[in-house]
Amino acid sequence: MRFLQGPVARTVNPLPVAILLAGVGFIILVTEVLPAGLLPQVAHGLAVSESLAGQGIVTFALGCIVAAIPLTRAAAGWDRRTLLLGVLIVSAVANLGTALAPEIITHLITRFGAGLAAGAMWAMFPGYVRGFTPPARLASTLSVAFLGVTLAFALGVPLGTILGEMVGWRAVFLIISGLTGAVGLVAVIIAPRVPGATRGADNRLPAEQGIGAALRRSAVLLVLVAVVLIVVGQSLGYTYLAPILVSGGVTLGASLVFGVFGIASVLGTIGSGRFADRHLTGTVTVSLVAGTLGLAGLGLASIPGWVPAEMSSPLVIASAMCWGYSFGGYSMLFQVVVARAGGPAADAAQSVMVTVWNLSIALGGLIGGLLLAGIGAAYLLPIAAILMALSLPPVLRVLAKIRAEDSTRVDACPSNR
Repeated sequence: MRFLQGPVARTVNPLPVAILLAGVGFIILVTEVLPAGLLPQVAHGLAVSESLAGQGIVTFALGCIVAAIPLTRAAAGWDRRTLLLGVLIVSAVANLGTALAPEIITHLITRFGAGLAAGAMWAMFPGYVRGFTPPARLASTLSVAFLGVTLAFALGVPLGTILGEMVGWRAVFLIISGLTGAVGLVAVIIAPRVPGATRGADNRLPAEQGIGAALRRSAVLLVLVAVVLIVVGQSLGYTYLAPILVSGGVTLGASLVFGVFGIASVLGTIGSGRFADRHLTGTVTVSLVAGTLGLAGLGLASIPGWVPAEMSSPLVIASAMCWGYSFGGYSMLFQVVVARAGGPAADAAQSVMVTVWNLSIALGGLIGGLLLAGIGAAYLLPIAAILMALSLPPVLRVLAKIRAEDSTRVDACPSNR
């Protein structure tokens, strides 16, 4: 995906479009995570068990995984604005279907449809931003666009749960469907057109832009390895944080720790975007080191007797802030890194990363559950910290390669001779 050229490029202000995409990201992610907070209501409304109602979350994730690569590839030649509007239409219809679903099968089908829209959205999201943003402002624009994702984690589920208790879960999904339509109308007005990939005479994508080309790039593979390590650790820690704190005798409630995490995530998204355009390596390093220290600190505080009682609460708060800052940063920074690592196959690399990211979330939840039942809660956060620390060497290797390519490009530029 290239930055827009010609007169269109000069009329595009990235900030309003990034704010629009932040709204889209907020709605899409709230659509994904909100059922967790409304699960008892959904189960009661559909006259099924909570475990069966919870499969709606699973079918959504399956939709994301299914959509990320094949749908992105099928729509690779579409104008990005058209694809964005298509995603919003599908999401609005799916959420309307969820609100009106009379029984569990229809509910699961609509959740799968919403997942398809989400998977396509996450795969095209960074490439669309690259298309209307000057390269020197990519990270800062992405940080604004991804702010909606962070806010959805911090505010979406609590607010949605409260709203569900007031008006009912079906009304909540009706509201989300309406908001999605409203955002779509704004997108019609302000979203810029960004051309998709140019297909060849045989209507195929150029080989250098395909999935195979992305996976043949060692830098992309290293990024994917780092993503697996980080997201598996993040998932097994975040998913089981409440029982970890309880078993460790931590006096602070899980809601407070999650709240601190969410606030720090917002700061991490903004702060990382502010510095990454000029100091990508340093910003990524700070994010991953902060996450490692945060997980390790929470792990220590959650092991009975390892930390003096008077130090436990301050350590938990400080660690949750470090972990949250890291999450807000790396969830955006890896979009920049994988795009640079992918080169001409950047869009394909990002679609693969979306799939790997979602699979890693599921894998982390599975591993965390097995560890929780096996060795107990005390070791989950230290394991997560080790996994995040192990992600740093492959990421630094990729960043070193990016810096070398940038230096070569600058040296080869005639204006620098």
